[in-house]
Amino acid sequence: MRTGPLLEVSALTKTFGSIRGPRALDDVYLSVPEGSAFGLVGESGSGKSTLIRCLVRLEKPDSGSVLFDGVDVHALRGQRLRQFRREVQLVAQDPYASLNPRMTVEQIVSEGLLVHGLAGNRADRREKVSQILTDVGLDPETMTRLPASFSGGQRQRIAIARALVVGPRLLICDEPVSALDVSVQAQVINLLAAMHADTGLTIFFVAHDLAIVQQLCETVAVLRSGVVVEDGPTRQVFGNPRHEYTRELLDAVPIPDPVLARQSRSLPSGLLTLP
Repeated sequence: MRTGPLLEVSALTKTFGSIRGPRALDDVYLSVPEGSAFGLVGESGSGKSTLIRCLVRLEKPDSGSVLFDGVDVHALRGQRLRQFRREVQLVAQDPYASLNPRMTVEQIVSEGLLVHGLAGNRADRREKVSQILTDVGLDPETMTRLPASFSGGQRQRIAIARALVVGPRLLICDEPVSALDVSVQAQVINLLAAMHADTGLTIFFVAHDLAIVQQLCETVAVLRSGVVVEDGPTRQVFGNPRHEYTRELLDAVPIPDPVLARQSRSLPSGLLTLP
């Protein structure tokens, strides 16, 4: 395992439209150690999606760099680029839109194996698909079914299986539970937490729900209007926030227990320290 960061973002800037227009990302610095679970939080429009697109080469930044395993991802070509595309996998926000409705689960999950030449024949691919479906809590017998026959939470498990089957080193999750019911959200988060604990998979988890990030991630960065205003260990950032924007995000976290809610309102900042 690397001692340095697996993913390192330095001075990343991205502007849409005029070069003098508002910046979607403004001098962003991030460092994600291998084997860690890293959270990125911020409200809608803060630049989270733009940052993800720069990380996976869907957008080219105006300036700055994205280093994966010490190499600038936007300079990759040929075999090294293909390796990067296998080692960095993305789980999208909407499980209803991210799966091809005309493909079976087996076809969806095994597609990456075919693209990257990781399984020589159909029997080998089917065995790998069966194992990864079991790993994410799905019955391998369902691999002949289409996505329409699954619930939202099950579809997101299929999307996670598709990402994991190629053996990535970094899993980027773009608000993967925001389209799911609360009870199903917990199942998916518990699955990711178990995968992280059992395999040491590095997770870059993007969300606007601070409670979910606190449950999963050891470190966190807070993004506001394209600027990282605060970062550090999750317990420290959420327990003793330095920036007013972080305090505002924490104050907006709903507290279901009325006693705790009253205690929160009695604090000077209205902030309840999360457990």
